[in-house]
Amino acid sequence: MKLTALSAFKNLQKGGLFCFKEIKQWLLDYDADFKDVKYNWHCPNSGCQHKFTGCCTCTSNHEAYLFISLYEQLLEFSYYHKYEAYAFDELEDFEAVKNDETQVKVWVIKNENIAGNACFEFLMNYYSYSDNPRNLLVVDYQLLGYNVFVNQEFFKSLIQFLQTFDELFWVQKIYPESDILCVFD
Repeated sequence: MKLTALSAFKNLQKGGLFCFKEIKQWLLDYDADFKDVKYNWHCPNSGCQHKFTGCCTCTSNHEAYLFISLYEQLLEFSYYHKYEAYAFDELEDFEAVKNDETQVKVWVIKNENIAGNACFEFLMNYYSYSDNPRNLLVVDYQLLGYNVFVNQEFFKSLIQFLQTFDELFWVQKIYPESDILCVFD
């Protein structure tokens, strides 16, 4: 089963990219298998600390561990997509107020929890792997022996929203009294 899941996942790749919709379907298709393996599998290699730490440090990882790791990384990545529609709406709101400094600050304050907290790591984890990323790097070469890139079009609004927020919040510091900003300063 795990080998089938890993093979099925690799077959989703087209032209070096994975389609986010197909990743979501793969997660649904293998959800029950993931739960079964996650809670019932332990690395068979003697001396492995997986049973205690949840991390297999063996030089050649078992396919079950690869499956668990892949599933968890994709699940974490897919979590951010729920903010795509919100980001689209907020970008439209920003366009309407971008020339009014007071309203821009209100916009930043309104979005601080999502952009400064819930989605804070999105750009760092998936977009900042290069100076000019063309796609999102979801899983790097070390896990599967190939990179998992997703077309950034599926997260276009979220990326633009976070970049806009970051510029206003972290660079321009339009809301300097923010508790989040105070922690980092």
